[in-house]
Amino acid sequence: MNERIKQYTEYCLNCPIKPCSNKGCPLNNDIPTFIKLTKDGNVKEAYEVLSKTTVLGSICGRICPHMKQCEGNCVRGIKGEPVNIGEIEAYIFDKALKNEWYKNTKKTQELKGKRIAVVGSGPAGLTCADFLARSGAEVTIYEKYDKLRRNLKTWYTRF
Repeated sequence: MNERIKQYTEYCLNCPIKPCSNKGCPLNNDIPTFIKLTKDGNVKEAYEVLSKTTVLGSICGRICPHMKQCEGNCVRGIKGEPVNIGEIEAYIFDKALKNEWYKNTKKTQELKGKRIAVVGSGPAGLTCADFLARSGAEVTIYEKYDKLRRNLKTWYTRF
């Protein structure tokens, strides 16, 4: 783990009421848990926690409006700087991509035998397709362009 990420994880108070997650994150990511796991060196476990609610962590960690959401609700931000949650999230997912941890994502059979179409390969469509595939569905993504949006195809070739 690089020094900057280590400092960010040590700065987190691991609040029991989780305003960063409960009030600040529209996905309800379990932010204190994934930060603590990262701090303890359990980055793969942190990825597993994050993967329960998001599949685009590398992107969200970089482009979400953090100061309006999770970081804007961080208790540390009351008297100082909030925890840099976005950078920690991006770090976790970048490491997961590099190590191909997504290939070991747990799947259920709830939707086995179901064929489901998802229209559009933007962030919502890709996220929907991923969660449906995890539930055992056979997913087809329909996109009006000749490739998935923003060249995300390398991540989503498992459908």
